Amino acid sequence: MNKLKSMTGFAIVQRTYNDSEVSCEIRSLNSRFLEISIRTPKMLSDLESAIKEIIRQKISRGKIMYNLNFSSLNNEVQSLKIQTDSIKAYKKLLEQMKRAAGIRSAIRLEHLLSFKDIIALEEVSPVDDALSNFVYDLTTEALENLNKMRDQEGQFLYKDLEERIAVIDRLCQEINDYARMNPKAEFDRMYQRLLSLISEEKLDKNRLELELALISDRVDITEEMVRLRSHIELFREDIKAGSPIGKKLNFILQEMNRETNTISNKATMVEIAHRVVRLKEEIEKIREQVQNVE
Repeated sequence: MNKLKSMTGFAIVQRTYNDSEVSCEIRSLNSRFLEISIRTPKMLSDLESAIKEIIRQKISRGKIMYNLNFSSLNNEVQSLKIQTDSIKAYKKLLEQMKRAAGIRSAIRLEHLLSFKDIIALEEVSPVDDALSNFVYDLTTEALENLNKMRDQEGQFLYKDLEERIAVIDRLCQEINDYARMNPKAEFDRMYQRLLSLISEEKLDKNRLELELALISDRVDITEEMVRLRSHIELFREDIKAGSPIGKKLNFILQEMNRETNTISNKATMVEIAHRVVRLKEEIEKIREQVQNVE
C-alpha cells in the first residue's frame, strides 16, 4: 500500500564545501499545482533548472520554496572590482573641468561615484562538476528528509480521513434505513392533508392514489444513496492507494456533496434531514483535510 503524503513540510541539510558553510532549506505548502520557487547564490543560477527537475522527480504537488546558501558566495560584493584606470581618467577629467571653471574645492569620492563604470562585476568562473554534483546531492538529501516529514503528516491525515469516512458511512446506513419509509411517509402526509380539504364522498380515490404515488416517487432517494455509497467506497480505495491523489479526492467529495444536496431536497422525514446536516458537516471537514493531501 502506498502512503498518503501531506503537502506541508520542512527540511534543512547543512554541509561544508571547501571551507564554506552550506545549507539547503526546503519548505512546502498547500497548492493546487506544483509551484517551485528557488533562491541560490548568483554564481549558481545556472544550476536552477536542474534543481527544479530534481524537485519535480520527488514531488508532484505543492508550493515548494527552495533556498541554497553558501557562506563564501552569498556576499555579492566579492564579485565586484574597482576599475582603477577609469577612476584615474575621471579624476584627471574632473581636475581639468575645475581649472576651466575656476573652481578651487577638492574632488571628493561622491563626484567619482556618479560615473557608473568605475565598478564592474568580476568574471565568474563556470561551476565545475564537483560543485554541481555536491549541490544536486545536497538537494536530493533535503528532499528525502522533506518527504519523510510529509509521509509522517500523511499518516495522520490517513487516520483522520478513515475515521471521518466511517462516520459518513454510518450516517448513510441510517439514512438508508429511513429512506425505505420516506415515500410512504410522504404519501400518507399528503393523503391526510387532502382529506382535510375536500369531502371524502367526492374524492376519486383511484385518481388520488395515482397522483400521490407519482409524487411519492419523486421523493425516493434510493438512486442517490446508491451513488453516495459508491463514492464512499471509491474514496476508501483511493486513500489506500496513496499519493498523488489529492485532486481526485477533491472531485469525489464534490460528487458526494452533490448527492447529499439532492437527498436533502427530496427527503421529507425529519430523521433524514437531521442526518443529512451531519453528513454535510463531515464532508466539509474531510474537504478541509484533503486540501493538505498531495
